[in-house]
Amino acid sequence: MKHHQLDPRQCLRIAAALAIALLLIHGAARAEEDLSATTACGTSIAECGCTITRSGTYTVTADLSSTQGTTAVGDCIAIKASNVILNTHQFPITGPGAGTSTGAGIDVLKNASGTFIEVDSDLEDWKYGLEVQGKNTIADDAEYEDNLVGVFLNGATGANINDFDAPDNTVYGVWIRGGKDNQINCAGFDDNLGTGLYIGCHDDDTRGTKCKGVKPSSGNRIYDFNSDDNGDAGVVIDVGNQGNVLTDLTIDNNLGGVDTIDENQNCGTDQWINSGSDVFGVTSQSCIP
Repeated sequence: MKHHQLDPRQCLRIAAALAIALLLIHGAARAEEDLSATTACGTSIAECGCTITRSGTYTVTADLSSTQGTTAVGDCIAIKASNVILNTHQFPITGPGAGTSTGAGIDVLKNASGTFIEVDSDLEDWKYGLEVQGKNTIADDAEYEDNLVGVFLNGATGANINDFDAPDNTVYGVWIRGGKDNQINCAGFDDNLGTGLYIGCHDDDTRGTKCKGVKPSSGNRIYDFNSDDNGDAGVVIDVGNQGNVLTDLTIDNNLGGVDTIDENQNCGTDQWINSGSDVFGVTSQSCIP
């Protein structure tokens, strides 16, 4: 499995209009799992299509695929309970294809808190490789590739997503939407068709306007990462999202013309910190070093 500090791959990116259109049609918000219609996961998970409904430790014991089934909203594994430990044990979790999936490889639902996921696997061909809607989730060591979005923090608070790569996704490598006080670190968001890391409310590569009904993303800490060779920008903080801190980074050679973008005037209260060796590439404002 690849890890932080990816080798740059010089690839021209083609606009993925069909996949982006599907994302817009389905929208970012998804219905919460209906427990009356779910299949509860056992402590050993050998097939996709179950929901963890009780606290405890769960282990994946075989390759997982959407062909085995999914939950009602299209997830492979959904986590409904709090204080869950999930070990994927290096088994891949494969979806039906980014352009057809409606769900996530792993989905931490809104009411879940204190989830710990030792991913150590490839999550690919989903709408979202990993979706986190709950509180205080830790996810460690994964490759989220060939999804619509690699990692989606959808209203998540207090998450720590670390030691991972999110390459070759269609729209975003990592997307923080309405997320607060999350940490993203020791990561690579390279070679995505769209933007490497996006903080904001839009579900495609448009930006510069606020979305109704979506809380701003604030207090997020993103550090120790690369975001290079993406089809659009490397990192974007959209208008209205402030109080975020980014440092210990390399953002360079992205194909959208500008590598690092903050849509807030004078960067608002966002902090782009140069610790001495950081690379911000072509920046949108002088408040970005």
